[in-house]
Amino acid sequence: MTRPLHLLPLAFLLAACQAAVPPSQSLGRDQVLAIQQRIDQRYPEQPEDERKALLQQVLTAIDNMLFVEGGTFEMGDFGWIDGYDWTNMCEWPCGQPREELFKITYKADTIPLHKVRLDSFYLSKYHTTYGENDRYRRLNGIPLYGSELSELQRKVGLLRPRRLSDPKAFLPDLPAGTNGWQDAKGYCLWLGELSGLPVDLPTEAQYEYAARSRGRYVVYATDNGSINEGRNINDKSRIQPVGSFPPNPLGLYEMGANVASWVNDWYAADYYEHSPVDNPQGPETGTYKVIRGSDAYSSRDLAMTTWRHHSDPNEGGSTTSIRCAIQQSTPLRQ
Repeated sequence: MTRPLHLLPLAFLLAACQAAVPPSQSLGRDQVLAIQQRIDQRYPEQPEDERKALLQQVLTAIDNMLFVEGGTFEMGDFGWIDGYDWTNMCEWPCGQPREELFKITYKADTIPLHKVRLDSFYLSKYHTTYGENDRYRRLNGIPLYGSELSELQRKVGLLRPRRLSDPKAFLPDLPAGTNGWQDAKGYCLWLGELSGLPVDLPTEAQYEYAARSRGRYVVYATDNGSINEGRNINDKSRIQPVGSFPPNPLGLYEMGANVASWVNDWYAADYYEHSPVDNPQGPETGTYKVIRGSDAYSSRDLAMTTWRHHSDPNEGGSTTSIRCAIQQSTPLRQ
């Protein structure tokens, strides 16, 4: 049957419209169109190619969110045998009674071991890259990370921003550095505004639960729970591109040692003593923010899944990055 000629232009336009919507593994077509509309409304002055690139960045970020099924686990220092070999970790409790295991973090803020129950959530497989974060900053009038001299750098006599003196440290596939907690928070909230999803930083409990592959008793968030430098973890030579090493059994990359990650919680050394069981959010206020994971240059102790770091929220660095979460337990596709 021959299609009437007067219907051909309409059919052509509909086909072109369908083709103009990029595919997403996680979202439905209407959701993608809604994201496209938000981008067009927020950045009407940007060229079409830039808005298309931003749409693809948002879709890729959402597609890279890994569903983490909720559950109950014991959060904190679960102990290990004395004199262990971190290149060949045994299966906990390594044939020993639990009460005879040694504390592995030798820090008071990781005890007591306590029960936590989490709802399901989504966590990015990767850290946010410089390529992604640079676009966010350019579009929103925020100076690129490392493009300006800090007060400390001026005091020690540096004359050129690191972006100029060491451009290889800012390649687009490297994990993005931050000037502080708000840098990380702001990026995740922006991603949420554009996607229409509740994107935010993960909580400390969510991060540990995911690093331990839904709460397993593993010391290192690698593919095998051990450290094999250069194969499954950074060899301390330089920060590597995201996805350079095998993921943990859950499917998350570099949760231990390449760059560390800001989480949502305020820090309190005694928080584990009175943490609620269900979906703990950390103290209501504080002086420091929690950082989880570790970086390419630090001791392997600091890469342990239970180790708690904390920092002034106004201080960051190239070794403290962003890993966003979606605070939703239901499927993303509508």
